[in-house]
Amino acid sequence: MTRRRVLLALAAVVVLASAFVCYQAWQVQRDLTKAEASVDDLTAAIDSGDAAARKQAIMDLQDAAQSAEERTDGPLWGALTKLPAFGDDAEAVRALSASLSMVATDGVGPLSDSITDLDRVSVGGRIDIDLIEDLQDPVSQARSAFEAAAAEVDNIDCSGCVGALQPRFDEYVERVDEAASALASTETATRALPDMLGASGPRDYLLIFQNNAEIRATGGMPGSWAQLHAEDGELEMVKQGTAGDFPMTAQPVLPLTDEEVAVYGKEISTYFQDPGFTPDFPRAGALWRAHWERKFPDTPIDGVIALDPVAMSYLIDGTGPVSVGGTTLTRQNLVEELLNRPYLELDTSAQDELFKEAAREIFDAITGDLQSPVDLVRGLSKAAEESRLLVAPFAEQDAAALADSNVLGAMGGDSETTPYVDIGLNDATGSKMSYYLRYWADVRAVSCTGGTQELEASMSLSQAIAPAEAAKLPPSVTGGGNYGTEPGSQLVIVRLYGPAGGKIQDIKIDGKEMKPSRDLQLDGRPVVFLAMILETRNDVVVTWSMTAGIGQTGDGTVDVTPGVQPGNKSSSFASAC
Repeated sequence: MTRRRVLLALAAVVVLASAFVCYQAWQVQRDLTKAEASVDDLTAAIDSGDAAARKQAIMDLQDAAQSAEERTDGPLWGALTKLPAFGDDAEAVRALSASLSMVATDGVGPLSDSITDLDRVSVGGRIDIDLIEDLQDPVSQARSAFEAAAAEVDNIDCSGCVGALQPRFDEYVERVDEAASALASTETATRALPDMLGASGPRDYLLIFQNNAEIRATGGMPGSWAQLHAEDGELEMVKQGTAGDFPMTAQPVLPLTDEEVAVYGKEISTYFQDPGFTPDFPRAGALWRAHWERKFPDTPIDGVIALDPVAMSYLIDGTGPVSVGGTTLTRQNLVEELLNRPYLELDTSAQDELFKEAAREIFDAITGDLQSPVDLVRGLSKAAEESRLLVAPFAEQDAAALADSNVLGAMGGDSETTPYVDIGLNDATGSKMSYYLRYWADVRAVSCTGGTQELEASMSLSQAIAPAEAAKLPPSVTGGGNYGTEPGSQLVIVRLYGPAGGKIQDIKIDGKEMKPSRDLQLDGRPVVFLAMILETRNDVVVTWSMTAGIGQTGDGTVDVTPGVQPGNKSSSFASAC
């Protein structure tokens, strides 16, 4: 064969291979598009309760996902991942296809079989404990599948992918990660709920409603409360009250460490309204328990549960609208109706009655016949993920079942590898101005030297109301200047908690250096106290740097107080090591 013929033959092979690759790529794209459509069909079928459509959507999803995986699993596609121009795209598509196949084959099926059972979880004020126990295995199987699917794509860098692939890949990764996290929370709930609902004996809980309009580090001031009694799945709201039922004590209800007094003051343990000064919910729960035992010594409680109105708004999708005080509460209006309007229109007594009615009506709706059990589970999962549903269990088996769960709301301690950062906000205005508080925070690792990470952080705070409008608000909202803050403004105490064994330094507010009056420590973590006056819509920007503890070379977490706006203000950051 002449040289010319050899070259022509090689060219023909290259052309045929390229054509085959293009055809394969087109087929994979078609499979993934079909899979995406099947997910939409599955979501619609779940929402409508159409079991036949749900089954068909799952079959379509499995067929499309398995086809995409098979097409991208061979040696030819593997060779594509090595190409300099398109290798990252090919690698991302292969990882996505494999991940999607895991979700479709091992994750969705067990969950689908359980959805029908959810309709019978809550009926007539009783939670079916046997049914919850039956959900443990399928939820665990689905959680394992979604975690494996997330691991398949989490370490793939698609930042250089072409066209629409990059945003769609990133969206898929986010959704799978969220689903894996939600399923982990659900699995924990199926383990913990039977005993907490009284399967092994009666239980009593202090339920605290955290008012985000007067922010506390755990979420909000506990303006109202209820006692819940659980026995063999039956739930009863035994009594209700307000924070005023627990008068200030002359001495702390529990002993405080010198560090706690320096960081929070004795008020954290003398006022029922103030255990939430600390972002550490287990500690706050213990303080609330001590208040309860002083007031009701003959009624021991088995735990403290906290919920805020934003979390309640998430649950409304599952219960359906709830009528309170002549108003129909929906997901869209619940926060405004409970955290703003009462303070604009009602006196204190009427406010208390409205909050009691709202708590009871929403409780009855949650424990009654549900409009959508699936949406209720989604809402509970979202509330837990955003630290709006918190539980401090006092029974050993409950604490063990909830170990490492987000609902415990425990601050990170001295980790060998993880740098923990916490940001806690507390209102010091004595008002409901936190309804207009807006803020966000960001932390990033910028360097790693000798096993020590350097972190840079920023936070922005503002007031979502014009000064002229704020000045017209009634004293029930502004606080009337009773605690020294001009009406219409708000004083927010921000506490920054650095990683254990580390340092906080280079603190600036709007570019101006701020030096703390003294070095504060809490359980081996550095703490900085900032008093921030907010008067306008303009951002007040805080920046600071931190040094993590030696050996804390892993990815970090940032926990931030949840506020009146829906969404998760907490985040994580990648290691610089």
